[in-house]
Amino acid sequence: MFPSSIRTRLTLWYLAVQTVTLVVCAVIVYGLLSRSRYERIEARLDVAIHVIAASLEHEIQEHAGDPAGEASFRGVLVTIHHLTFPDLSLAVARDGNIVAEKADSDGIRIPAAAFAKAESAPELRAGLRTQMLNWSGNGWRYAAMRIEIDRGHSYLFLGGMPEREAAQEALAIRNAFLWSLPFPLLLSAAGGWWLARKSFAKVNLMMDAVEGITASALNRRLPEPKSEDELARLARTFNHLLARLEGSFEQQRQFMADASHELRTPVSVAHTAAQVTLDATHRDESEYRDALEVIEAQMQRMSRIVHDMFLLSRVDSAAVPIERTKFYLDEVLDECLRAARVLANTRQTVIEADPWTESPCCGDESLLRQAVMILLDNAIRHSGDGARVHVALSKSTAGTPAQEFYDITVSDTGPGIPPEAQAQIFERFFRLDKARSRRAKHSGGAGLGLPIASWIAKAHGGMLKLVSSSDRGATFRLTFPVSGPCAG
Repeated sequence: MFPSSIRTRLTLWYLAVQTVTLVVCAVIVYGLLSRSRYERIEARLDVAIHVIAASLEHEIQEHAGDPAGEASFRGVLVTIHHLTFPDLSLAVARDGNIVAEKADSDGIRIPAAAFAKAESAPELRAGLRTQMLNWSGNGWRYAAMRIEIDRGHSYLFLGGMPEREAAQEALAIRNAFLWSLPFPLLLSAAGGWWLARKSFAKVNLMMDAVEGITASALNRRLPEPKSEDELARLARTFNHLLARLEGSFEQQRQFMADASHELRTPVSVAHTAAQVTLDATHRDESEYRDALEVIEAQMQRMSRIVHDMFLLSRVDSAAVPIERTKFYLDEVLDECLRAARVLANTRQTVIEADPWTESPCCGDESLLRQAVMILLDNAIRHSGDGARVHVALSKSTAGTPAQEFYDITVSDTGPGIPPEAQAQIFERFFRLDKARSRRAKHSGGAGLGLPIASWIAKAHGGMLKLVSSSDRGATFRLTFPVSGPCAG
């Protein structure tokens, strides 16, 4: 079974690579040395054959004839060349007959089988001095050459040398490799293990740190190495992930705390109204009706909070589909104005709108209608009685290449949003009841409307922003692209 430890596997892979590398290098070196040894033998045989060929040619020319020259050459071959090439066996043949020969230092002569092979070799053509035949047999290395000397006589020169010294040298080299290879491999294994251990020491520290990180201790971070290697990048990336998770968990905790706080109030009011009403033995119908109206109002508020919370939870989990269709934005705005005027009439609030033209649009009609209603509802609720709300629709161009956007602007004449609260108005459950001068009966929002409207704008590739705010009122602008991918 292959070891499960990455450190062990890395060490084994490192050792395997080193082993293959050293073995390949040893084989290559051994092959080159073996070839070099044969080349040295062949070069020595080549030199010897050319020397004795020159000697034979000189003796023949000096004695003006084959018999006398050959006889003199035999003496030269035995005396002089025995000292010049002591470890070589040399022989010369003419017309299949041996003219002269010399044994090596051990008295071994060239066997007849070597003569037969050289005589029958088609490579040895008469008169071609550069054609040399080399071969091995019976532990010897042979070289042969045929030369034409004096009146068309063809002489075959044959040399041989034992390969035992070369074989012994090769054996010594091979044994040297076999005995020396384990030592660098052991060093490689030890070095690989040490390097892997040193490298994974940082990983072990990270593992220990990760084991101490729980849902209640997300503020802990991994130790980041000072180097710029992969482990340092991993630690930084993981710390960034922890920071995002910590922010997300904190947001969820705050969401649950705020939701509990917002739901506690209507539940407490409804429970108190029901309890007070039931405590008395006899109640008039009007008293029961008043109690039920209070309970019904609180249930409506709680229903709205639960609906908004459910929508935001689906937004966080990316479970809200955007169903883009083609529709006319001007018709949606007309419907929103008609619905908003019903609430506005109860507060003597006037809703004004600039005339707009036919405005084809592509987006989620239901979500965009909800965003517009949130802006109108906030403007009416936070403007006070007798205020004015103004709605405008226009187009703008931005981006490269230029893209058209719809701009829906909603302005009110209320007291505006204080500067210290403007950065928080798009946070969930943030309410302006304490920051703005409102009468208690006009409050009641849970602080989820603007976050929902902002998400709707972003989901359509746009944005919702506070354009201006002063003691004369506030202005919000909802912007999103005119066109986009539509289902139909």
